[in-house]
Amino acid sequence: MPEPAPDPVDTLPVEDPVSFLAGTWQVDRDLHEAEGDRSGRFVGSAEFVPDGDGLRWTETGDTRLGDYAGSASRVLLVRPTADGWEVRFEDERFFHPLDLRDGRSRVDHPCGEDHYRGELRVESPERFVVAWRVHGPRKDQTIVSRYTR
Repeated sequence: MPEPAPDPVDTLPVEDPVSFLAGTWQVDRDLHEAEGDRSGRFVGSAEFVPDGDGLRWTETGDTRLGDYAGSASRVLLVRPTADGWEVRFEDERFFHPLDLRDGRSRVDHPCGEDHYRGELRVESPERFVVAWRVHGPRKDQTIVSRYTR
């Protein structure tokens, strides 16, 4: 599967991701797996609530992928660092840096032998997008999440 082409959209610089993200967002996520050419979708909501100096990012909704249909949820954490911000898993393991000062943050995340290459992009005060290209021996997929207020 080829790398997704970057979207030539304007971005909105964000100095303080906590202020920008705080609140409730609707999530519409497209999933595409190269193996078997399966596609799916997650539809739900994301709550960004204050948690210490950062945020607790909780998503809940419904996923449909191939023959599977059911509820899904996850929790991430947005935490300050000496240099800015980062996203962590619920158990505090590092996920990726978060720098939206130019409206876009390109990130990489090794996950075992698989590799996630992604971009977080702020398109307006009411919309941001998270796009991942995952490649490795266990996964070959694209994931594009659109968050709107």
